[in-house]
Amino acid sequence: MQNAAASLRLKLPVVSALVIVLAALGIGISLRGDLHGAWNMIHIPSNTPFFSDTRGFTHAIDCVLHGQDPYTVSTFDPWHRLYNYPPAWLNARYLGITSRSSNLIGILLAITAICAYLVLFNARTAISALIVLLALTSRCVLLAVERGNTDQAVFFLLVLGFFLIDHQRPELRTRLTTLLITVLTVIKLYPIAAVTVFLDRRRGNLKAAFAAVTAFAALLLTAGYKLPLVFANTPRDPDTSFGTFPFFYSLTKHLLPSEAHVVLENRSLAPIAALFLGSAALLVGVALGSKLDRFLPRLRSNHARGAIAIACLSIFCFAFVAGSSYDYRLIYLLGVLAYLVEDTNRGVSLRSVPAAILILILLWKPFWLSIFGELFDGAVFVMASAWLGNSLSRSQARLHVPYTKDRTLAAHI
Repeated sequence: MQNAAASLRLKLPVVSALVIVLAALGIGISLRGDLHGAWNMIHIPSNTPFFSDTRGFTHAIDCVLHGQDPYTVSTFDPWHRLYNYPPAWLNARYLGITSRSSNLIGILLAITAICAYLVLFNARTAISALIVLLALTSRCVLLAVERGNTDQAVFFLLVLGFFLIDHQRPELRTRLTTLLITVLTVIKLYPIAAVTVFLDRRRGNLKAAFAAVTAFAALLLTAGYKLPLVFANTPRDPDTSFGTFPFFYSLTKHLLPSEAHVVLENRSLAPIAALFLGSAALLVGVALGSKLDRFLPRLRSNHARGAIAIACLSIFCFAFVAGSSYDYRLIYLLGVLAYLVEDTNRGVSLRSVPAAILILILLWKPFWLSIFGELFDGAVFVMASAWLGNSLSRSQARLHVPYTKDRTLAAHI
């Protein structure tokens, strides 16, 4: 009983966040008359019918069942959108899923996300509890729920997968991690960036390359010629989104209004600029070495939360450089926050609190914040790049130190 009570206390902020959200929606329904009004009352833009992202693939299944191609025909979608998910989601039709299942699937996606948060977060101090509570009631997390976005399921599988792998024999972990990344890439593309979890292990470069090739090959086999259509049909919206395109477009629009059209007309320039920005931040992180430990805990993939943090930082950076993602994809930063919370739980220092606050600002960023909001996008991207570069480069250096009896040199790298 004592162990159960202690475990429940650690999860109390997650449960509290759920209660707060449900209470807010309940009050909103009583005041506004329906769930659509309730979401809008708490400043989460709501679509009708509900779970619009879930309907992106359930209505596409209807299209397939009627012998048409949802990548080229939009007549079955309530908003006349072309389908932009990998083909793997269409296989859900073999389970009897159609557009009539949309509400049920949307609710199940939210439940998977809640399960991931319960597994991921432990709060042992008041500061940790506040961080978790604010993160799980943030605009971006609630937007993912309202949209019924499938990134919730991917995040759940990522968290559950790494925790299960953490309990396997060492000789199986590399294979299972490769399998996990491959499966997630097949259903959502972005998780291929998680191959960085191998880079702080022996022969990490080879393992990362093998995992990337395996995941990409599986994606090509399952998506085939539809893959270009996935990219072509994915919207690049500067509003309610993050990434290199809204970042540079917003900066240009406010600082050099007459040149904003250049960013709109040459969108491929923004990812190139982001690569330069990220590379510069990465090099700064490498140069800082152990000095960065005063501000951020070192990332290690030898335990579940460390691997999840590396994977989620990498996915965020990949999504940022790729161009534009709607803000619900920022839920991957929750995997990073969990690592910062664990560092804060130790009670030794508050070094992780500023980084946690920066991420929280991004998660809570109002839609109307414009240039200042985009600056937070860029700031988190720079921090993530420097943090990854620092931790992974030091791990590689440590692994190449010749064995000594006390390993004093390796311990200081």
